[in-house]
Amino acid sequence: MSRRPLPTAALVLAIVGGVAPVAWGQGGGEGGSLRFDEETGRGLANYLPHRDFDHTHMLLELDFPDFEHEAAAVCRCHLTMTPIGTARESVRLDAEGMTVSGVSLEGEGELSFVHEGSELRVPLPRAVEPGESITLVIEYTLGQEQLKPDGEALSWSPPTRSPDNASEEVPMLHSQGEPEYAKRWFPCFDHPNERLATELVVTVHDGFEVVSNGRLVSKEGVGEGRTRWHWDQELPHAPYLVSLVIGKFDVVEVAGPDSAKPGVPMPVYGPVGSAEKIRSGFANTPAMVAYFEVLFDEPYPWAKYSQAIVRDFAAGAMENTSATTFFPFAAAAEGGTLDDIISHELVHQWFGDLVTCKDWEHLWLQEGWATFGEALWSEHLARVDSLAAGESPEEADAAARRAYLRGMRNNFRQASRGAGRTSAPEDAALASKLYRDPEHVFMKANNPYSRGACVLHMLRERLGDRVFWAGVHLYLDRCKFSAAETDDFRKCMEEVSGESLERFFDQWVFRAGSARVEVELGWEARSERFEGPGTLTVTLRQAQEINADNPAYAMVVPLYLKFEGGGGEYLYIETDEREVVRSYDLARPPSDTVIDPYNWNIVNARVTKDLERPAEEAPAEGGEPEEAAAGA
Repeated sequence: MSRRPLPTAALVLAIVGGVAPVAWGQGGGEGGSLRFDEETGRGLANYLPHRDFDHTHMLLELDFPDFEHEAAAVCRCHLTMTPIGTARESVRLDAEGMTVSGVSLEGEGELSFVHEGSELRVPLPRAVEPGESITLVIEYTLGQEQLKPDGEALSWSPPTRSPDNASEEVPMLHSQGEPEYAKRWFPCFDHPNERLATELVVTVHDGFEVVSNGRLVSKEGVGEGRTRWHWDQELPHAPYLVSLVIGKFDVVEVAGPDSAKPGVPMPVYGPVGSAEKIRSGFANTPAMVAYFEVLFDEPYPWAKYSQAIVRDFAAGAMENTSATTFFPFAAAAEGGTLDDIISHELVHQWFGDLVTCKDWEHLWLQEGWATFGEALWSEHLARVDSLAAGESPEEADAAARRAYLRGMRNNFRQASRGAGRTSAPEDAALASKLYRDPEHVFMKANNPYSRGACVLHMLRERLGDRVFWAGVHLYLDRCKFSAAETDDFRKCMEEVSGESLERFFDQWVFRAGSARVEVELGWEARSERFEGPGTLTVTLRQAQEINADNPAYAMVVPLYLKFEGGGGEYLYIETDEREVVRSYDLARPPSDTVIDPYNWNIVNARVTKDLERPAEEAPAEGGEPEEAAAGA
């Protein structure tokens, strides 16, 4: 999900321009410790509740009796499940706000129930053994309070006061289940480690489009000017990814037999009158699907890929399984300007929907990959454009590398800036059980978007493309259609590389903060001429807070040395200490130095003492090394 809760004008800039999520969720920023309650001594770390049943299928029937005038729905949820571990005598479900009128056991009659707060408890008439499948049928209603247009759960948006098109003249509805809002519109186990197949049968007035996950099974009139839509998501996914959109739209198919990905429907739903804009804005979707399924060595897993632009959306976009929803300004975007956010949500169809984080602690496995995917698409598109312009494969590779690094450097700036004011143990790391609310995981300083993407980039640089992608392919093969955590990914990368990566993950994933590096340079010439042979002394100092909880980072820090008249040389300084001093014999002094030019570390770095030389020989302010040196 592109989670950027900003004012409207800023939201457009954030999504198109890549503004970082707001930093939130640090110990000091929210008042008091995130680790424990000082008054009671109770630990505040978040752990998943017990999962007593494996939910295997949900059939959700929603009837909107007067959709055009009233935010109300009459609902029936058929929830099929089987016990885990031992016989069970009761069922506990998450169900917040809805009015439950009855519960029955399919084939066995009505049951008593207790619905208090956000919990629905149902005693069973007998103990149900593991392996036995039962289906509960829950009857309930949703009213105006549950369908208010706040961008959470189900949002029923009334007609716009000054409508610009036919879409704005009528109500619109959309769902938002992430992180834990699904329970506000259907009973479920509302946690990401649950997966089930889902069907939605939705009855609404004629003339409205209904969009949900999976494939459209049927659309039929039921009399009195109403239509029943039946959507079936046959492959299992997490409850928060269940989607529903209702509205009047222009519908544009951006795929088709002549597209880069024939055989997978890719409709885009936009405001009436926006067909040409959305056709242009979302035109690259089939090429993205084709590229990512090859790169990930995993076919696109779902029956279709729809994208719907909705009103009152609370963020940038949301990757519901096979059915992404977008913020309203996407309808006016020029061709190509939405590629970052489209690629972001599309990558989630693998990293988030096919493989889902076990708990919100491991959200970076989803948002980090989606953010990383933006740079991967830029890399691919630059290579394609370069070859189309008649450049050589080598030139195309260099162009691709430049485009990829531009995207990644923005993430490193965000990651180092946000994390630079945090440290262990009080502040929440990239993967951490310390959060007040699941919402805060999306916006903490060590955030899952930019920092998560940086971790993936650092692994790619460290292991090289062949090994890195082999590990990714293994991870997807091993974890698809299941819930994963950070160690699952680490073990796959270790298995294919032979490297021990625990220290890497401990300091960049499970520890808050970033490195701050100061470099001093000294030159001792072997003759009276400054520019002749001599010895370069490099003092590299880690200047961030260092203590028992925050030891010095273990890093290899590349330095790129530029020389007058052209050319350059790399030095690699390995350190896990506060300060290291290294000396190098060189044929001439460098004229400029770039620290960590290809972002091997999340670090703020600067040269604090440059070479001493005559003023007239001081170099002009330098830049980064030549991109052709990208293999360093």
